[in-house]
Amino acid sequence: MLAGFLASAAFAPISQWYLGVIGFALFLHKLKGSPRPILDSILFGFFLNAFALHWTSKYVGATPWILLVLLQAIFYLPVGLIYRVGRNIGLAIFTILLMEQLRAIFPFSGFAWTRIGFSQADSPALAIAPYGGVLAISAITLLLALLVANLNLRSVGMALAIIVALLVIPSNQIDRGNLVLVGIQGSTPTVGLDFNSRAKAVFEKHRDATYELATGDFAAVIWPENAIDIDPADYPEVQQDILELTASLGKPLIAGVLLSTGDGPENASVLYNARGEANSTYVKRSLTPFGEYMPLRSLAEFISPLAKRVRDFSPGSALITHQINDVRVGPIICYEIIDDALVSEMARASQALIVQTNNATFADTAQSRQQLAITRIRAAEQRRAILSVSTIGISAVIDQSGKVLAQTDEGTQEMIIGDLKLNSQNSFFNTWRLWIEPTIFLLILIASFWPNRRRFGI
Repeated sequence: MLAGFLASAAFAPISQWYLGVIGFALFLHKLKGSPRPILDSILFGFFLNAFALHWTSKYVGATPWILLVLLQAIFYLPVGLIYRVGRNIGLAIFTILLMEQLRAIFPFSGFAWTRIGFSQADSPALAIAPYGGVLAISAITLLLALLVANLNLRSVGMALAIIVALLVIPSNQIDRGNLVLVGIQGSTPTVGLDFNSRAKAVFEKHRDATYELATGDFAAVIWPENAIDIDPADYPEVQQDILELTASLGKPLIAGVLLSTGDGPENASVLYNARGEANSTYVKRSLTPFGEYMPLRSLAEFISPLAKRVRDFSPGSALITHQINDVRVGPIICYEIIDDALVSEMARASQALIVQTNNATFADTAQSRQQLAITRIRAAEQRRAILSVSTIGISAVIDQSGKVLAQTDEGTQEMIIGDLKLNSQNSFFNTWRLWIEPTIFLLILIASFWPNRRRFGI
């Protein structure tokens, strides 16, 4: 339990990256001498996720939270099984990372929220993100944990050498011009599952906040996910308000919009030009399971009556970017930030990224801070500056190295200005991703069978 708690403490709300190293070090140390490695692995995975994902229980209750945690814990079962068979801690680390990759895509398109690398936004390991991605950050964290678990002068020296090497990796930010965007965190009338229960309420708050706050020299205004909480095509007065607002600004507006279609609602990012016309529309492709669609609906509704309230959204199928002046900006909508392939694809098509998110469903929890950490990892991984805009916070400006340049408080109505450096070059990781990830796994396998591995606790 202690190991799982410490590993979870690398995530918000505690957010101390080194506690993740210590937590996994305790787990690996326990695994080495365990007579029941399968049970110990499952318990570690359970407590890590139970603490880190406790925010999921705030508005839906304990049962869905426990079921989610149990599902995540199952992915640690193969870790114990592999170690019991081979008694090789290197193979155990290989399996942890392999399960993280699998967890990112399966089941229900995956749930990768508690990947080790996502807890390391303040770690020196962030510097390796543009070269090895989230997988490399996770691998280095586990390597440090292994060295701590095998505590001696040699391992301490190696751990310090790794940290120093990470600290001297240059950030190499690329400046190919800049784009100034204004994010409007307009807030919502309520929070929780009923954040958008009154039609037009969220839209009106963002409209009014924009009139009040959006000043200065900027290229476009960005509103968060669900800021327009109804389809403007069904509400002529909303269309008129958008037309008047953009005319007043003399600038485009990129807003999160709920669109109505015959196949179900769509969660979209829409660019309205200065005349109030929809120039480009990106529809969210990676939908949130149990939030935007309900897998195993009959079973889910039996477990929780709240499942009946979930409408099945219709996913998008096309990558669409927004053009502001001559700059391509890639929209990422909330949950999509944990999708490796989608983020890499959007970065390749753009010079900067915007993340439009709605944190009102989990207000006053660690969810927004955990998402901010993930977004920082992505900015460094892709070498793309990001403006992340939330309905209720935290909104943030993040540079190409993952550093937060500015951020808002939670639960406030604020404007945030993002002067984003542009970059059209792909990061090393984005260019070679399909080769880098197998190479990392291959190196771990080689180390696991290296003849002198015992000297390093492997």
